[in-house]
Amino acid sequence: MSKIRPFLLLIIFFVASASAEQRALLVGVGKYSVPGIDLPGIDLDLERVQETLNLMGFEDSQIRRLQDEQATSKNVIREMDTWMRKGVEAGDRVVFYYSGHGSFTPDLDGDEPDGVDEVLVTHDVRRVTQNGKRALTGVVTDDRLASLVAAIPSDNVLIIVDACHSGTVSRSLTMDNMSLGPDEVYVKSFTYSGMEEGGQVAFDRDVEKGAGEANFVAISAAGDGEKALGTSKGGVFTIGLTKAITEVSKTGGLLTINELRDYAAEYIRDHVDEVRVHHPQVTGSKSLAAGELQIIPVSPDSGPNRKRLAQLVAEPDNPFTLEMSKSTYVIGEPVEFTLDIPMDGFLNLVTVDAQDNATVLYPNQFNPENSVSKGAFKLPTDEMDFVLPASEPVGPTFVAAFVTVDPINFYEQTLDDRDANGNVNVSFTTLSHTATKAIRVAARKADMYAVMHEISVVADE
Repeated sequence: MSKIRPFLLLIIFFVASASAEQRALLVGVGKYSVPGIDLPGIDLDLERVQETLNLMGFEDSQIRRLQDEQATSKNVIREMDTWMRKGVEAGDRVVFYYSGHGSFTPDLDGDEPDGVDEVLVTHDVRRVTQNGKRALTGVVTDDRLASLVAAIPSDNVLIIVDACHSGTVSRSLTMDNMSLGPDEVYVKSFTYSGMEEGGQVAFDRDVEKGAGEANFVAISAAGDGEKALGTSKGGVFTIGLTKAITEVSKTGGLLTINELRDYAAEYIRDHVDEVRVHHPQVTGSKSLAAGELQIIPVSPDSGPNRKRLAQLVAEPDNPFTLEMSKSTYVIGEPVEFTLDIPMDGFLNLVTVDAQDNATVLYPNQFNPENSVSKGAFKLPTDEMDFVLPASEPVGPTFVAAFVTVDPINFYEQTLDDRDANGNVNVSFTTLSHTATKAIRVAARKADMYAVMHEISVVADE
């Protein structure tokens, strides 16, 4: 039986029949029992992947998460052996996603020519001594992962593991290419004193050799010896992967696994320093690699940005007044907002259009500072040197406003609208998961007011 190496990003997207069952397990480990190896941005990875699965036809009820303290080796193995296996049939779709550290531990069953097993490092990792060698417990080995996947009755299995092939945990590295913003990068590999590393890290070739035209196709985040990178905004590969599918959902286009690899590779190349670029690899079934992914075109009511903002607005139950002069606007017509600011704080205003594009209207390049005082506030004010024209696409547009005590600034927290020096290079930025994470924290602290309205954009009157 061919072994599925856990440091591959393995992807299979079969078109599901109407009656097919769907199961997904998302595992993210940013907090570890071993001090000093925590990773940032793992929660954002899980959120992005869940939204992407929604775009592929998965309901939230079909997706389970294990995060941080819940993501122990015992819990991961149990969920893979139950939730991902029981009641599943050959035509059903099953997804497993992992984001966290990868590592090595000595091979105990003698099936590894290099003498080590590759492992997923779960929350309960411990450094131990076995047979006189330094090793790890509280991990999921490649042997165990392979047996768990082999036991799943489905022919439509998707496994994504965002972790390093090899290397060390490199902290406090700064990016010369600042297009992800002024952030540190983290190599997602856990090393320890006495650790033995594999001499040949050819994960993709091992899978290809035994699998042939098997029931999966693999996208590897990095080639042999390369190191996948994470940031406080999430794993660079995961961001690129999910953005590719999100963009296709907006246009109604088609996307193959090979094209997905190319998109992710381009994203990594554009957002990572040249010396740290890692290269996604496609292996496994060639026919699946050339096949089209199942992606559902986004609708105004089903888009992930619309859904996420609606949830955030509902959480604090502290509405305030947001008014517009009319409910329908012609493309190019300026939109004005009048808000009754409930307290001294910081204002963020976002629109989500009919294709689920989320745009931060305020703050912006013209007014990057967003502190406001309690009372009436008009946007744009008479002193502001900009207008807010209604824009394509036509259809319903949702407007969400947030006032917080904390100095949250969506313009500063943008992800993809920065130049090589880290400066936001457009007038109105796109909404990032980092920004909504900050709003979610404010909502839990009950120091946020929020409101959401809908307007209509039309081509002409």
